[in-house]
Amino acid sequence: MNRTPEPTTPIIKILPHVEYCPEGTEVSAPAGTSICEALLDNQINIEHACDLSCACTTCHVIVREGFDSLNELDDNEEELLDRAWGLEP
Repeated sequence: MNRTPEPTTPIIKILPHVEYCPEGTEVSAPAGTSICEALLDNQINIEHACDLSCACTTCHVIVREGFDSLNELDDNEEELLDRAWGLEP
């Protein structure tokens, strides 16, 4: 009998950050959930000045691994990130 593999729930590894998550942690989130939503849903209270309306860049994060698993940026996200502070190559 062939079984369809169950979809895996993405795991997001949060590295230690003095202000937001001093010990670091891992959280799971359903596919399609934004990183910001996943963090907030797990009591990691990152800044999000525009209430998740994609109108600013206060909630941007640095992705160290798994970048290929993310959705493509839309034009608005790319434009906003061009003006964001603290970006790394």
